[in-house]
Amino acid sequence: MASSSIIAVAGSVGVLVFAAARPTPARAGDEARPAASAPGPQRGQDLRPAAALGGEEVLAPAPTYQASDVTVEEHLGARVPLDAKFRTQDGAVVSLGDVLHGGLPAILTFNYSDCPMLCSVQLNGLTAALPKVGELGPAPGAAQGSRGVVFRAGAQFRLVTIDLEPSEALDKARKMRQRYLDRLPEELRGAARDGWTFLVAATPGDAAAIRRVADAVGFRYTYIKERAEWAHPAALIFLSAAGAVTRYLYGIEFDPAVMRESIYKAGLAEPAAAAGFMLRCYHYDPGANSHARAGVMALRIGAAGFVVLLFGALGVMHRMRRSKRSNGVT
Repeated sequence: MASSSIIAVAGSVGVLVFAAARPTPARAGDEARPAASAPGPQRGQDLRPAAALGGEEVLAPAPTYQASDVTVEEHLGARVPLDAKFRTQDGAVVSLGDVLHGGLPAILTFNYSDCPMLCSVQLNGLTAALPKVGELGPAPGAAQGSRGVVFRAGAQFRLVTIDLEPSEALDKARKMRQRYLDRLPEELRGAARDGWTFLVAATPGDAAAIRRVADAVGFRYTYIKERAEWAHPAALIFLSAAGAVTRYLYGIEFDPAVMRESIYKAGLAEPAAAAGFMLRCYHYDPGANSHARAGVMALRIGAAGFVVLLFGALGVMHRMRRSKRSNGVT
């Protein structure tokens, strides 16, 4: 009876030890987050809709979560540094002001070619919306029956993509740009080729200019060394012709009507409230953190040691019972 109780208690403790020793599953970090302008919990908290999480309260990320500051702090009215130097996808050294010349508003994005998922999804969504944005339609806010207008990349506005990877090779930037130009209808492709510029670091490996522009518009990103990835949010940032931020548009699918309105207001240098839900690209793996690895390893060693002791005790008890039987003790 006593031995049965010991085994039951030991088994319960063993289950608890193994449960504690199991590492937390990796979590994909393409998480929906509301626009930064909306009131809510503190930055870094998981803000996925409650319906998607069974209505349960979502706790803040673990202390080892390395991407808590990956977000957008909206800086409406802030001006981008027009003197920041870059290279275009063709290798020409230019300033951001050179690219934004001509009196046109612009859409600014931050991406890089080796992004595991979010960059391609975001730019696919952008190129999917551009043909509808370029159709003839009423000017936003205009009276019914007024003359229609079009908003075409390279004609009525510019597109500027800044590469987050400071060591990005020019040929990768060119291929990335061409991939999205090829998604556009042929009648829009020529103007978009002239109006969509991909910018990489002026000096390979020097991220200073990239960081200057990102800081000016409140775009927060970080490098995850263990995964060789950039953790970053996804946002279209609308700029006036003078380089002032007028609106943030979040998500991976873009309503053509909202896009048209955003471009129109950027042309007027008129700020507008952010729209959409923020996504961010980051794959969280607690095992990639040295402290987490050490903790998990300690728990596993402890669990293994407990198993050895448990089976050792059971073996001793079994030998004692056999010894009593052989001596005639029941």
